[in-house]
Amino acid sequence: MKRSRNSLPFRISLVFLLSTLLIEGVLFLLLYHTLLGERVVEEINRLESRAESHASVLAMNFSEETISHVATMESETDTKVAITDTAHDTLQTSHSFPQVLVDTVDSKKRTGPFDDTTVLEDDWENEPYLSVRTPITDDAGTRYGYVYMFLPTEIIHGISHRLQWRFLYITAIALVTTVLTFILLSRLISKPIESLRRATENVLTNPDELQLPTNRVDEIGELARSIESMSVELSRLRRERHQFLSDLSHEIKTPLTYLRGYAEIASKESTPESLRKQSIQTILEESRSLTELVENAFQLAQLDENTFLLHREEVTVTTFCADLRRMLDTMFRMTTIRFDASPSAGQPDIALTLDRHRMLQVFRSIAHNAIEHSEASHVSLYSHVTDTHLVLTISDDGKGIPTEDLPHIFDRLYRVEKSRSRQTGGSGLGLAIADQIVTRHGGTLTVSSDASGTSFTVTLPLDKKTPIL
Repeated sequence: MKRSRNSLPFRISLVFLLSTLLIEGVLFLLLYHTLLGERVVEEINRLESRAESHASVLAMNFSEETISHVATMESETDTKVAITDTAHDTLQTSHSFPQVLVDTVDSKKRTGPFDDTTVLEDDWENEPYLSVRTPITDDAGTRYGYVYMFLPTEIIHGISHRLQWRFLYITAIALVTTVLTFILLSRLISKPIESLRRATENVLTNPDELQLPTNRVDEIGELARSIESMSVELSRLRRERHQFLSDLSHEIKTPLTYLRGYAEIASKESTPESLRKQSIQTILEESRSLTELVENAFQLAQLDENTFLLHREEVTVTTFCADLRRMLDTMFRMTTIRFDASPSAGQPDIALTLDRHRMLQVFRSIAHNAIEHSEASHVSLYSHVTDTHLVLTISDDGKGIPTEDLPHIFDRLYRVEKSRSRQTGGSGLGLAIADQIVTRHGGTLTVSSDASGTSFTVTLPLDKKTPIL
């Protein structure tokens, strides 16, 4: 129960309930007082109208007969009338004229003005009668007396009680409706949220079996779709992590096996000298391979922990491109792949601020992929300078990258070749690290590929738009 009261749907629904009740209460009070006030004004206006009508008749014929006739007419209604002379002495009243009204006439005779119709009492809540007074004056201005009209306030009280009961009925209906809406709203919100909660508990343990309300078109549906996308991505990362750990275990185990085996061969006194030299050479090669693998794994860990540092220095475009061509020429000279680089277009030399060692590592990874996996016979390096960027492209004429693998080529732990062959499998770290290095330089690394070959393009921002003199 405590958890239910602390839940977000309960709080939202409770705020809705309290806000609705507050608004309904204020509106009902305003409506009640408005209706009752209008009714009081209406009754006072009716009294004034009747008093003025009687005064008009009496002004034309101020006689005992006319006075008696007016008093008799009012005896058949809810109102009371008193006709006085100019000194406010009572001449005639309607039947059943209570003493309290006689006292009212005596107490109000000094209350002005006296030349117009005057409301003497409008406090219906505390006084027994509403009262007005109208002077009896003919066209010549002769004053004959006054007409006092009274209306029992019990009529207004009766109207007030009926309005109160009706508003109580309406309030009860509104309260029931609001409470039902509160319960319905709470369930409408809590049910999908509870469903999301139960489903997301399985994100870490069973991400492939999520059942979320993704068909909804509201915020709940958007949240469900986001969680589903996160679950799909998490599932993919878990599979890739498992694959990577298997690959890493295999990649480390294989050179260690070679190292141990060839070390045992080289350590035997009976081993021929030629075989001993071959064993030592194999040990060196496997040591370099193992060192590179461990270094890549360490760099990936640094990227994950955001401790991967760049040692930036200012170099010119010409110097960096020359270093890059020399490195690539050395790499491809040891293979059967023909390499060439486009000549400089003659642009003025521009400054770059970068970690030269890390940036060369990027192109070393790209070239290594071309050598090991592309089956290319020719690789080219193109470079040109725009107003804001240095653009470098390495293209090969190899077999290309499968279309389904192209979007994931820079993903960490992703390998196009799924086998565990040391010759073709790779560790899946080189391009992921290269992409991160370029990104941390403020640049971009993109790839395009088809059956005619693959092109990697590195775009680096320039520091200055003016030549270095």
